[in-house]
Amino acid sequence: GASLRGFESHPRRVSSRVHVLTPPMPLRAVGLAALLAVAGAGLIVAGSAARLPVALSIVGWILLAGAVGLCIVAATTWRKMRVRVELTDDGYVIDGPDAHEEGRWEDVTKLTQSPTTLVIHHGPDHRVRLVSQRGVTAELIHLTGDLVRRLDASRGYSSQL
Repeated sequence: GASLRGFESHPRRVSSRVHVLTPPMPLRAVGLAALLAVAGAGLIVAGSAARLPVALSIVGWILLAGAVGLCIVAATTWRKMRVRVELTDDGYVIDGPDAHEEGRWEDVTKLTQSPTTLVIHHGPDHRVRLVSQRGVTAELIHLTGDLVRRLDASRGYSSQL
């Protein structure tokens, strides 16, 4: 058969890594749900054990359902507030609850950092901010290290001595 010289059957493999910044756990909502569940269960048990009016048991079931509903809403909201950062050899893609940003390393002019915020600068006017709402976390440290390594590599800087 004929051979195709200079033809790549597979595109260049780009290594990528996904980092996920998660918001703090909704502890107040979970605590309130626990209180509602205990109060609801208490009313249900007391209502049947002491032969109290059925209305108390109904209120207990409503409180219990409210607790479950609150847990579902808190968990769903917590998941939606995550920020997904994918770093590749060529650039980055950031997907959050209210924003989608992407950029190429060659367009990044500067990277600045405070303890909980990374700012990717694209010239003097465009900035992409990544904020860790949970403070300094292992994921933020890994993300920062990976981002710096990839930015350095795109500039031809070697990470080896």
